[in-house]
Amino acid sequence: MITLRPNEKIYLIKRRHRIVLMRSLFPELLIFSITIILTISLFFIPPPSWPNWLMNFIPSLSEFEIRYLLLFFFSLLLLVLWTIIFLVVTNYYLDCWIVTNERTIHTELRGLFSRIFSSVDHDKIQDITIEMEGFFPTVLHFGDLYIETAGEFREFVFRQIPEPYKTKDVIFKAQREFIKKMKKDGLL
Repeated sequence: MITLRPNEKIYLIKRRHRIVLMRSLFPELLIFSITIILTISLFFIPPPSWPNWLMNFIPSLSEFEIRYLLLFFFSLLLLVLWTIIFLVVTNYYLDCWIVTNERTIHTELRGLFSRIFSSVDHDKIQDITIEMEGFFPTVLHFGDLYIETAGEFREFVFRQIPEPYKTKDVIFKAQREFIKKMKKDGLL
């Protein structure tokens, strides 16, 4: 949980672009949909039978319907896919960058029970670089924003965020205000 300092205000909260989430979820959602269609179709098509070579090898299989075995495996696959989708969405939602009037905060989910919080005060920011590579990032206006600092963490990276140029402007504005406040208070 992030605790804000006294008189600290949030200017901006950034997450990865939604197209990045959709791109990472596409294979799982496709397999999920195909599995649901196959599961439902098992109730409407004639039940498949065991292969003859398998029946000759294991005669007792004739007592079991293959439909129930397929339903079990499809259900198991759906459960695994649902878990993967949950983890991808959780990772997307909990990875965020917060720009306040005093600092920039980065939270990252490394594992289901492992999170990293790091922050940099705005007076430690030395440079901000934006990188947009590829057709979709250029057309949809998302990319990586790199913040070089003079502190313990040499570089903060906002990965695949929407509108990185506007984010850069907000950070520079917050930095100017923070430095002006620090000079006024005699701390800089």
